[in-house]
Amino acid sequence: MKIGITGGIGSGKSYVCQRLIARGYEVYDCDSAAKRLMRSSPELQQQIKALVGSLEKAEIARFLLESEANAKAIDAIVHPAVFRDFEASGMKWMESAILFESGAYRLVDKTIVVTAPEEVRIQRVMQRDGISREKVLEWMARQLPQEEVKARADFEIVNDGEADIEKQLNKILRNMKETILAIAGKPGLYKLVTRGKNNLIVEALDATHRRQPAFATDRITSLGDIAMFTETDDVPLMTVLDNMKKLEGGKKSSINEKKASGKELQDYFTKVLPEWDRDRVQNSHIKKLITWYNILIENGVTDFKEETEETKEEASE
Repeated sequence: MKIGITGGIGSGKSYVCQRLIARGYEVYDCDSAAKRLMRSSPELQQQIKALVGSLEKAEIARFLLESEANAKAIDAIVHPAVFRDFEASGMKWMESAILFESGAYRLVDKTIVVTAPEEVRIQRVMQRDGISREKVLEWMARQLPQEEVKARADFEIVNDGEADIEKQLNKILRNMKETILAIAGKPGLYKLVTRGKNNLIVEALDATHRRQPAFATDRITSLGDIAMFTETDDVPLMTVLDNMKKLEGGKKSSINEKKASGKELQDYFTKVLPEWDRDRVQNSHIKKLITWYNILIENGVTDFKEETEETKEEASE
């Protein structure tokens, strides 16, 4: 699953992205990427020079400010290059101040907007950049109104200096996890795309990304509702997946579930969950678990345990 993060100037979206990076996520910064590509891509430089007549920063800045048409002409060159670079990066998270304006939202599955009260945003930018209030308001006026971005985004993170960012991230990530589904009798995993009146539309988490309807008779289960048998209490699947991530250092499984012998599978699973119930957990269950784990890692879903554990405060809301 790919996720885009946006927010108006002074909202603090970069701070939220830093919190994600601290959790181990890689976040693609569209603004930094655009600057890098303009410095390093001969193809991009050739196109810009043909349009502007120069590659000097001052000349490009002058060209941009001359008219809205000029700015759009530059965007038409730079944005596609950034989009291609993002897709080639393999990253699942994207930070873009103009996620909707640029069309970058089409590259992701879910969008998050970081918001803050207008006065908070103004004061942040004034202090950060040492500019006047009027200049900040001028910059803000060039962006989509915050309320419009909120209406278009799937999730919101309030960054007003008081709201708990980590708690909001946990809630959003948990919500995303609940849209990952297993369907009885069908291999692999699926993500929920939309809900119909009598069915769900799901998309395969594989190279095909094939979409199909799923019905109640298909026995659809959210990964958050699955548990593994142990000799004492059942252990949530997300906890087991978190154990695997720790064992593998966040990488894909070191064992090939398709070629491993029964003993190799059981020895591996003992490292993951020492107290597993050897009577009720079959080798086929272990194979499926490893397959699911690899699919999730490949799709950038890695923060298994933290996303599913609620604090007492969250549970009481």
